[in-house]
Amino acid sequence: MTRHEIRECIFYLMFQNDFYAAEEFEEQRDNFLGEKSIPEKDRDEILQKLERMIAKLPEIDKKISAHSKGWKLDRIAKAELAILRLAVYEAVYDDEVPVGVAVNEAVELAKTYGEDNGASFVNGILGKIVNE
Repeated sequence: MTRHEIRECIFYLMFQNDFYAAEEFEEQRDNFLGEKSIPEKDRDEILQKLERMIAKLPEIDKKISAHSKGWKLDRIAKAELAILRLAVYEAVYDDEVPVGVAVNEAVELAKTYGEDNGASFVNGILGKIVNE
């Protein structure tokens, strides 16, 4: 799988995370990964990164909230929120991903999966966070 495809899988799973209780999410996660026929190496990477992201979620959400003036987390569209969470994790906590790559990939995901102005919204919030 490409880096983009791995990132896209993590986005899907982060999106699903908002809709399920923890025990249900694990089942949904396993179903999703099983349907995709993902190579074991990539599956391990996805699961490890997802686990680290979920552990950092309170810190990630705090950063997003602090830089999204006038937008509480529950007002942000779920797709854009999942994209922001992934990008903030990569830009701030994952030393293997350059900040510019995290931002660019997030904008591309928002263009594909977000609402009409989603890419601009994601870019604006991420710009504030990475320039902090």
